[in-house]
Amino acid sequence: MSGWNCGGRRTAAGIFLVLGLFPAGHIEATPGEDVLGKKAPDFELVTTKGDKVRLSELTGKVVVLDFWAVWCDPCRESMPFFEKLQRDHQKDGLVVMGLHVNDRMPSLAEVNRYLEEVGATYRNLVSTTDVDDAFAIVAMPTTYLVDREGILRKRHIGFNPARTPERLLKDVRELLAN
Repeated sequence: MSGWNCGGRRTAAGIFLVLGLFPAGHIEATPGEDVLGKKAPDFELVTTKGDKVRLSELTGKVVVLDFWAVWCDPCRESMPFFEKLQRDHQKDGLVVMGLHVNDRMPSLAEVNRYLEEVGATYRNLVSTTDVDDAFAIVAMPTTYLVDREGILRKRHIGFNPARTPERLLKDVRELLAN
């Protein structure tokens, strides 16, 4: 994947894309169709601990899908918020899941060390290019909120510690109330 944006900084791949240094055949276009308001693309992925998770099996729960990467500083900043969100609202039917994007994916041992270091105990999955594309991920972190019927209701791109937690919490509470 190319052209990733993380916290307002373009990756080298994104710079090469802008400068036209990649042959067109090697660049995947961003999907033009918005996924909000539609059934969440189903997937079966493996957690960083080796367990399989299928999104459709979480119907009836409100699901937070947070696409992130170890090399994304705003992603690191967001993880304590998601940990607290899971802890505070799990009893209400909330499931928080992180999905490490399939770009510059480190070893699982490195990912698990990173998660332990930041104190993230909620489920984290290893994403694939197909899943990243299905959710139109072009920047990190990108967070989707899925309602109890499996519909993608909200998308938050980026993480500003001064504003994002309040907005995400408001949106999660609204979905949990329905």
